[in-house]
Amino acid sequence: MRFGILGTTRAWDADGVEVPLGGPARRALLALLLVRPGEIVTQDRLIDLLYGDRSPKNAQHALHSQVSRLRGDGIPVELTAAGYRLDAAPGDIDAGRFLCLAEAGRTALGTGGDPVRAAGLLREALALWRGPALADLDPVHGAPLEERRLAALEDRIEAGLRTGEHRSVIPELGELVEHHPLRERLRGQLMRALRADGRQAEALMLYEDTRRLLAEELGADPSPDLAALHQSLLRGDPSPSAPEPEAPEVRVARPLPGRLTSFVGREADVAEVASLLATARLVTLLGPGGAGKSRLAVELARDRPDAVLVELAPLGPGADLARAVLSALGVREDALLGGPAMGRAGESEAVTRLVGVLALAIWSAREGS
Repeated sequence: MRFGILGTTRAWDADGVEVPLGGPARRALLALLLVRPGEIVTQDRLIDLLYGDRSPKNAQHALHSQVSRLRGDGIPVELTAAGYRLDAAPGDIDAGRFLCLAEAGRTALGTGGDPVRAAGLLREALALWRGPALADLDPVHGAPLEERRLAALEDRIEAGLRTGEHRSVIPELGELVEHHPLRERLRGQLMRALRADGRQAEALMLYEDTRRLLAEELGADPSPDLAALHQSLLRGDPSPSAPEPEAPEVRVARPLPGRLTSFVGREADVAEVASLLATARLVTLLGPGGAGKSRLAVELARDRPDAVLVELAPLGPGADLARAVLSALGVREDALLGGPAMGRAGESEAVTRLVGVLALAIWSAREGS
């Protein structure tokens, strides 16, 4: 016979015909015996798990009656001196097959393994699920299997990341993170998928959200693995888990102005400001109009390949400074503001927050170099 506990309890005979199991009490009894196939479960434990505080007056008789009905359906339940035992091999139960396939998938995913084969095994394992594990019992009984299911999902997503499927797993990861907000592996996978899709700014924002959530909910810092991924993002390391992504749709950063005249006699100013930039996060050039502040800044930027020029002169009073900075940086604004329906206040908050994250990334990378 074959049995199913990854959902409601079900049974099929040798010909593949489903066996009717009757009411919830009988399905729950079979599920309890299937959790540990081949092992003896005492009568007292079965009565406690089946009935709890609502145990009938003659609980042993009620239990024996349910067992007899299962036997009448051809289900091999044995009575021993210590209790009841179901004669079934792990391979006869969907949960046993799931665990075997999930473990094989994880092994195939190991260092130097085969992510394509791993993905196939893990998909086959996850396809066995029809609903919540041990759905006819209290959810606490199914919790270990649900944890293994989530781990298999993470492994299958990991296989996808390693084979370049980062874009296709982003929506699924977003939903999983929403339902399991404290699960760091999922958050790390989403950060990696975003990076591989050219969305580093969103990945950095996700890390900041994670750091804050862990501090608020658990009083803990991100794991070393997540912190290392964050540092890798700050350094701008290429994604190791996916092939070169397609060029993201970004605005082209404004190039530095060309030299229209020579720039001589200000070597001391250039050296002084360069020295200040090596030790300070912000250097402001002051002077009367026409003194050459902008020209000095541009000349300093020529020696910095990551420098970006933000033209502020054309901006009038009340202009959106944050938006101008984002445009110069080439950030995909539409993907970060929540869509066109977002109100002005929400838009300003999102842009300002992003600018803060980008500033953190730029200066942290400089300090780590």
